[in-house]
Amino acid sequence: MDFSEVKTPLTLKQVDSLYWLGRYTERVLSTLRMFMQVYDSQIDTTFDYADYCEKLAIANTFSSLKDFCHRYAFDKTYPSSIMCSMTYANGNAMMLRDLVGSECLSYVELAFRALADAELSETPVLFFQRTVDYIMAFKGAVFDTIQDRNAYNIIRCGFGVERLDFYLRLGIHEQTVLFESRRLADALLYTDVDCNRLQLQKITGELCELDVFQDRADKMVLLQLIDELFAFA
Repeated sequence: MDFSEVKTPLTLKQVDSLYWLGRYTERVLSTLRMFMQVYDSQIDTTFDYADYCEKLAIANTFSSLKDFCHRYAFDKTYPSSIMCSMTYANGNAMMLRDLVGSECLSYVELAFRALADAELSETPVLFFQRTVDYIMAFKGAVFDTIQDRNAYNIIRCGFGVERLDFYLRLGIHEQTVLFESRRLADALLYTDVDCNRLQLQKITGELCELDVFQDRADKMVLLQLIDELFAFA
């Protein structure tokens, strides 16, 4: 079977769910990799959670670092919590069961359970790491088991957009951001998703200009361009 020729007609809802499955799983992964270090050393750390919230454009409703570490991880009523993102990822995976397959779904479910177990554990960082491991296994299963090129690459687009958003907001090294933009462009080549190709070229060109990372206004424009690449309507 020729992988490049495998293509299932997708509904608008399926495209949207595939894209957000990619974004939410990547959001949990990228966030937890950073958050584990903060959580594990929250007594001694000088981590500025207010600055972090401002950079990610999320509400700072926390009373202390301890409150941030608990609620940002587990509070289901806080829309930007890691648990909310994991819940949304799990919901999208369940809706896509027939499209992504049982192996991909099982890894998302295991990641969801591991994160829930972290809240009840005396050693939550251990379960954070398990969540990360299961999401990495999910990403491997996406690559290894999804034969439909559209479905596979739409999920990859979700991964890519979320990483670009996260890295730009937190000021991750510009060469890493440029690498992610190229991977996103590659994924787009193999989808039938209607996106603004000229806009993607502009984004990649802007990322080549190193001074864009020093100018907050330019960065916000770039983030908006990235977020508006896909419009499922």
